[in-house]
Amino acid sequence: MRMHMNSKYVKKGDYFLVNSENDEYVKDAIKKGATKIVTELDTIYDIETIKVENVKEYLYKAYFDKIGKMTFVGVTGTNGKTTTCYLMHQMAKLLKIKSAYIGTIGFYLEDDIISLDNTTPSMDVLYNMLLDSYEKGVKIIFMEVSSHALKQERTYGLLFDAIGITNVTRDHLDYHKSMKDYIDSKKKLVGMTRGKKICVLNGNDKHYKKFLSKENKNIIIGKKVKIKKMVMLTNGTKIIAKEKNKFSFDLDLVGLFNIYNFLMAYEIMKNLGYDGDLILKKSNTLVEPLGRMQKILYKKNVIFIDYAHTPDAVENVLKTIRKIQNKGIITIIGCGGDRDKAKRPIMANIACKNSDKVIFTNDNPRCEDERKIMKDILMGAVKSYEVIYDRFDAIKRGMEQLDDEMILMILGKGHENYQIIGNVKHYFSDLETVECIKKDLL
Repeated sequence: MRMHMNSKYVKKGDYFLVNSENDEYVKDAIKKGATKIVTELDTIYDIETIKVENVKEYLYKAYFDKIGKMTFVGVTGTNGKTTTCYLMHQMAKLLKIKSAYIGTIGFYLEDDIISLDNTTPSMDVLYNMLLDSYEKGVKIIFMEVSSHALKQERTYGLLFDAIGITNVTRDHLDYHKSMKDYIDSKKKLVGMTRGKKICVLNGNDKHYKKFLSKENKNIIIGKKVKIKKMVMLTNGTKIIAKEKNKFSFDLDLVGLFNIYNFLMAYEIMKNLGYDGDLILKKSNTLVEPLGRMQKILYKKNVIFIDYAHTPDAVENVLKTIRKIQNKGIITIIGCGGDRDKAKRPIMANIACKNSDKVIFTNDNPRCEDERKIMKDILMGAVKSYEVIYDRFDAIKRGMEQLDDEMILMILGKGHENYQIIGNVKHYFSDLETVECIKKDLL
């Protein structure tokens, strides 16, 4: 027996939880086999009905005696959540600890990967994933916790043994309306700790002090944990860092931001009591998540596919790439429709100033006119650029212009395998497009 708030997941014998938002789906839930209705409303239904004050509290009490036995790690921030959580998921595997990952690139449980509609699912979906994890013997959960989820209480009742705040930069202002609301939403995670109350912060983020709490054990990357030396190559990075003593490690990842992601993951795992020395010893075996600075070799050139879709993320990846020896950088980038319009010219300007050439293209135009999106983008464009609306053609054009020892950056979609045009998702993968064009051009 499971509990659901979305009737499409109901199976025979399940409970359906009802509030003012999903009352109209009770009949569908009963038709699918729900045997009990738990409701905040005064309505009496055709099957056994339980009246409660709060269905979220009911769900929490029903599940938490089991799922609460697992260790919980939550990471929030504008950029870096996925990589940090995915690195910890790999670290747990190295340490032979059974773990699950929940976030932007899906729900990873044993050999199964289930795609998700949101970085942090709705509470009932999330709690059922956690129960699945518990029943499979998982000991530790690594979870991305979005600002939307925190504001909407999708993580209701959960407490975290360790949290990380990667950074806070402009994003989702179409929803939050102000940076204050965005930051305040993320700050909720700081008060959701238990046990060792570990909180790892990015000292390079100008907002990090807003997440300090006397209740938590605060560990600040860049302050308490410092990077003393780094040597970056196209195939990875060698790092010397210092906490109380110096320690060194190699990463098959590029970029200062990825070093911070690794150090946050490492500090969380070490402070939870896991073997930090073994993690450092095998650090070069860790890989980036799908679509996060994903590298493809093409002739004597390098192509990177990355999810960067905020001004800060675009600037970080491009400034990182500029440090790698190359004979030219071409960047392909667009901006989503029906989202924060103010960031469009900012992203365009950053792309142009940090590339030798930019190709502007579509990136999930949704229900907005692609020409209007492009007009906003081009307000920030400078130097050498061109516009190719079709993303396939834009990628092909970028690859055709590569000469030896150049770098092509394809930004914005990363792991996504679709383009949203209107209200319809059309299958599209940057990675598969590159591989397809590569075969034709070689």
